[in-house]
Amino acid sequence: MAEVGPAASRANLRTAKPKFPDFLIIGAQKAGTSWLAANLSRHPDVWTPPVKELHYFDERIEESPFGASLPRLCLKGYTDEDWYPWYWRYQASLFLEGFSRRWGKKPDRRTFSWALKFFLHPPSDRWYASLFEQGRGMTTGEATPEYAILEERKIAHVRELMPDARIVFFMRNPIERIYSSALMRLRNLEMMGRRTEADERFFEGFFRENEVVYETKYLWSLERWRRFYPEEQIFVGFLEDIHFHPDRLLQRLHEFLGVDPSRAPGVKRSRVNAAYREAMPSRLAVQLAHAYHEDLRRLSERFGGYADFWLYCAENLMDDPPEKEEIVYPLWESWLWEEWQKSGRRPAAPAHDAPDREEIQSRTLIWS
Repeated sequence: MAEVGPAASRANLRTAKPKFPDFLIIGAQKAGTSWLAANLSRHPDVWTPPVKELHYFDERIEESPFGASLPRLCLKGYTDEDWYPWYWRYQASLFLEGFSRRWGKKPDRRTFSWALKFFLHPPSDRWYASLFEQGRGMTTGEATPEYAILEERKIAHVRELMPDARIVFFMRNPIERIYSSALMRLRNLEMMGRRTEADERFFEGFFRENEVVYETKYLWSLERWRRFYPEEQIFVGFLEDIHFHPDRLLQRLHEFLGVDPSRAPGVKRSRVNAAYREAMPSRLAVQLAHAYHEDLRRLSERFGGYADFWLYCAENLMDDPPEKEEIVYPLWESWLWEEWQKSGRRPAAPAHDAPDREEIQSRTLIWS
């Protein structure tokens, strides 16, 4: 007689084909990935993990077997190069804090079970797939911005595990992205107990870090992922569309992921995981404009639209540095946005699908 009941269900799970995610939000860091993950998870046909950034392919996949990796994660020491153990403990503390706030209410056993697996089980491909098992029958995905700068051998491994996955990559004006990332670093250092002055020495060092530079080389990231995934499986978005056209953007993303946009609830418009500042030092904006001018020129040639605005900002900052010590941030809130719109300068968008300036520009990648 065939086995039935809970024991049979557990046996079926052990023998079932691993459930790898259907989509990955790979970045860029500080380009709206938290907003994207939060809004996509609200769709009734989409499931995302209780923890946003799983960091499997960039961090956990390199860990030693259980018995060596867990002590590393639990050690109090950390270095700038080995930041993930601190981040893992930070994620665990946030989860426990949220769970304690709900103490006395009906326990969410599924979420707690997921957390035990994520925080305590040894990492492996099968372990990673098991993190999406609760979403079986739904469209599943995760968001880890550091995936944008994975080594090619790791992207090849992603492709081997999930060849049909949809890849989502959002971009932000490099001048804004790097400054926002620097503010996040300062915030993290403070939480670590390492008080750091937000002075010129800090920003100069941060801007030169290899990881920071490569996280801002969007075309470099897209080209690497394009070697392993076809263009129709890569969605390229802009932070400006989250700000100006959130409803249409989310609808287009739902269509890209193959879920019914009509079943989605209203857009959650509040900022998620944002370190909002009303201004940034003009000297830093000018410095970054010079450093990324060539990248911005290539982005403008490739995408036009918002990328042309980014180039316009850089050229104006370089040619006519602001007299005031600070410039309004984000830059679409500054005088530069209105000047760009009035300039009559046409963005050099690809002829196959040149968007109007007032239309949503986030869409599936088509490489020209």
